[in-house]
Amino acid sequence: MPLDKNSFYARTMHTPDSPERAGLRSALRDVSKALLPLHRALIDAAKDDYAFGIAPVNPSQLLQLLKDDPFFAWLKPLTSLIVDIDEMARTDFEASDAASIAGRVDRLFGAKADEAFAAQYIPMLQRSVEIAAGHAALRKAAAGLRGGTIESAGTPQ
Repeated sequence: MPLDKNSFYARTMHTPDSPERAGLRSALRDVSKALLPLHRALIDAAKDDYAFGIAPVNPSQLLQLLKDDPFFAWLKPLTSLIVDIDEMARTDFEASDAASIAGRVDRLFGAKADEAFAAQYIPMLQRSVEIAAGHAALRKAAAGLRGGTIESAGTPQ
């Protein structure tokens, strides 16, 4: 269903930010910037694991596998998080919405991370410098979102 012009602007424009919301918006964008290369590295690592254990994957197959194959299902919460952060950063939001995003980051990457995600993520984190660097960048960005730190999954503080 296409949006009319007024609905589009209502969804994508926001009122001038208070200093608090401006800081949270900046922190959301920083988290998004940290998540994108980490997400790409995780997709590449999962694709390599899939190619090793099941079958090689060409670029045209990868999108379909990411969408439908249970092997890649653990990445869906991360993909959803990125989309939600980017949408929130473009619109008006409350501090509680940013806190909810911080909680979702913790549920994926914190010490008490979702078991299904952590079962795939931690081994990749431990074997890939690129993923470890992305994890460190995410920790730094997420700390700015909440004014603190996230507890790291599988890595020393």
